[in-house]
Amino acid sequence: RLVNERFGEKLPLMANMVEGGKTPLLSGPELQEIGYSLVIFPGGYVRAITKLGQRYFESLKSHETTVPFLEEMLDFEQLQDLLGTHQLLSQAKEYE
Repeated sequence: RLVNERFGEKLPLMANMVEGGKTPLLSGPELQEIGYSLVIFPGGYVRAITKLGQRYFESLKSHETTVPFLEEMLDFEQLQDLLGTHQLLSQAKEYE
């Protein structure tokens, strides 16, 4: 809040939210309410994906198969749809 009071009217303010950092985690609307115009969560994705990866490998080690973890995963077609593989292959045919 001190930064906001000092610079808020002169400059756009950006909040850098770091899970486990010194700054309390606030939501976008909460930060906007106190004068911030941009909020970033730069490490959140890495932390989430790492935890999911740990759970995946623990399950694989324990069960020696991915079957118990399937609901946490995209199947092959879902991944292809997300990546747009079919569309990219179709576009590539134009250059054959």
